[in-house]
Amino acid sequence: MTGNRTTAALLAERLHAFRSLGDNCEFGFVQRYGGVEPSGLLRFSYTPMEDLIRGLRRGFADFGVPGDLRLSVSSGGTYYCHSAAYNIWANTGHPAGSIAPETLLEREYGRLAHLKRKMLDDLADGSKILVRKVGRDEPEADFARLAEAVWAHGPSTLLRVTEAGPRWVAEPARRVADRLIEGRVRRFAPVEQAWAVDLEPWMHLVDSAYALERGAAPTRLDAAAFPEALTLPGRLRRHVGRHRAAALSAYTRAVDPAGFRADTVHVFSSWVWIPEDFAGDRVFAAAGYARLGWRDADLSRRRCWQRVWAAGRLRPDATREPVGLGMIGTRRDGFWSAGARFAEGPIPGDEPAPELRMPPVRFPGRDLLGRLLPRVL
Repeated sequence: MTGNRTTAALLAERLHAFRSLGDNCEFGFVQRYGGVEPSGLLRFSYTPMEDLIRGLRRGFADFGVPGDLRLSVSSGGTYYCHSAAYNIWANTGHPAGSIAPETLLEREYGRLAHLKRKMLDDLADGSKILVRKVGRDEPEADFARLAEAVWAHGPSTLLRVTEAGPRWVAEPARRVADRLIEGRVRRFAPVEQAWAVDLEPWMHLVDSAYALERGAAPTRLDAAAFPEALTLPGRLRRHVGRHRAAALSAYTRAVDPAGFRADTVHVFSSWVWIPEDFAGDRVFAAAGYARLGWRDADLSRRRCWQRVWAAGRLRPDATREPVGLGMIGTRRDGFWSAGARFAEGPIPGDEPAPELRMPPVRFPGRDLLGRLLPRVL
C-alpha cells in the first residue's frame, strides 16, 4: 500500500488509465469488476478490426452523423446501437421496452458525439493506454496496421493482449517497441458472454502494464495486501447438502451492508476440496447477491485444494447480503473448505493452498452433523 490508499484503490486508479479499442465488451467489464466506470467510445462495443482501422484512418468522421445510427434488440433482450458507417455495435445497457426507441436513439447521438471528441483528444495527447485483444488466428500484420492508424493521431501506447491458455502464470507485461506493450491473460471471455471475465489475470496484466508505462512500482497482489473486511473462521469445515433432490444449499453469513462502504468492491474467497464421489452440479462463492468477478470450483478437479471466490458490491438498500459458499446438489453431496476470507478488493490476492492433511472420506455421522449445523460460516 502507499500512504492511506489500499491495494483496491490503487488498482482502480490504474484501471482509469486504460481505454478499450473494442473487439467486444470484455475490457469494459474488467474495468467495472475492478470498481471503475470510465467513459469511452468503444468501451462496450463490438468492433471488427478492419472497421476499427478504417474508422481511425478517417477520424471516425461519419460515426454518429445524422442517419448513421440504428437500434436493434440483442438475443439477450438489450438495445444495441449500430453505426452503419463503421459496423460498430454498442451495448446501450437499456433492456428492450424500458425506454422509447426514439428517445434512446436521440441520447445515443448526443452521447457518441461527446465520446468521439473525447477519444480523438485522448489519441492526440497520448494520455491513455489503449487495449486491444488479439486472437490466435489474427495475422500480425493486422495489428501493425492498427498501430499505424492509432499513431497517426498521436503518441498513444498500445497494449496488445493474447491468450496464454490453462497454463497461465502471472508474468509482467513487456515492452516490445517504443509505444507497444504486450501481455497475456489465461483466456478471453466467450464472444457472446463478454461479462464472463477471468478477472485475476486481467488485474495482474493491468497493474504490470501501468507500472511499465508510467515507471511506477507494481502493486502488491498477495492476499495480505487486501485488508480484511470481516473476521471469518478459517478452519477446516465439512459442508453437506440439505435436500433430497438437487437444490441450493447455502453456507453463508448474512451481513448488514450498512457496515461496509457502498462504493467499494469486496471479495469472499475460500479453498475447497471436492471428494472423488461428489455428484453435485456446482460449488461457488457469494459476496452479496450481485457478483462482479468470480471463480467457481472446477468439478473436474478432485481430491485437491482449489480456490473459489466472488467479488461484488454490497447494496446499501438491502437489509442483509450473503457472504460465503453455496452448492447445487443433494444431501448425498458434500465438500470441504478452509481459509475463508472476506476482504476489500476485486480479486482475492495470491496465497498458498492450505497445508492440511487430505480430508477424511465421508462418513454418515459427520454428514448428519453437517446438515444439522446452522447455515453460517
